[in-house]
Amino acid sequence: RAAAAQGVPYILSSASSTPMEEVAAAMGDGERWFQLYWAKDREVTRSFLDRAKAAGYRALFVTLDTPLLAWRPRDLDQAYLPFLHGVGTANYFTDPAFRAGLAKPVHEDPNAAVRHFVGMFADPAKTWPDLAFLRENWDGPIVLKGILHPDDALRAAEAGVDGVVVSNHGGRQVAGSIAAADALPGVVEAAGDRLTVLFDSGIRSGDDIVKALALGARSVLVGRPYAYGLGLDGQAGVEHVIRCLLAELDLTLALSGHSRPATLTVDDLVTRPV
Repeated sequence: RAAAAQGVPYILSSASSTPMEEVAAAMGDGERWFQLYWAKDREVTRSFLDRAKAAGYRALFVTLDTPLLAWRPRDLDQAYLPFLHGVGTANYFTDPAFRAGLAKPVHEDPNAAVRHFVGMFADPAKTWPDLAFLRENWDGPIVLKGILHPDDALRAAEAGVDGVVVSNHGGRQVAGSIAAADALPGVVEAAGDRLTVLFDSGIRSGDDIVKALALGARSVLVGRPYAYGLGLDGQAGVEHVIRCLLAELDLTLALSGHSRPATLTVDDLVTRPV
């Protein structure tokens, strides 16, 4: 609701606490995209794509960097895995293809539903040729999320996708991974005019957005800041975060001698990336 009210696109994850149809209804005509965690079960994936199309999600973002969950010490310290409590599984538990694989309805045996979800969520076997399945079942833009190397950007272009997100998953998947901002210029150069390059990971302020745009990203994705606003004040908190980011973006552009983001270049940064 906050994204729709502020006129910014919203990307809904497969791992959501609310079914995609309810999110779509709350957004009305707001621009919405769907982020796929690619399940082992093809029929569940196909069903997700059909539902997303029917609910008005226009672009498909495919998460590449989480074929399985990483070693996350903070989560381990807190015994934090909401999926095991049925939190973040709403799209699965409401899906007809998923429920067809259950012996009993979700409400009658929620633990069995959780086990079924855990068994299909991760699939490290996916590779480049599997993208053909998505193209067969999705007629809108396809964006690969988690690209950090120029060679992978080239492979994405060859595979016929429409864009990539330069992202290291907020640093939560591979400890010591290259910073997404350090990877961005090389991916932008490799992508050329064949792909739209977006940026994700580490955006906390409007000036972070300016830096990412100057390095060649067309737009950025915002993760943790919106969650902070949500925790503090619900929809109003998220709207406040969005307004602050946009206001600081406008001011940073103006103070840097720009009237619009499109005129930013790498020369606006103090140090050129190598």
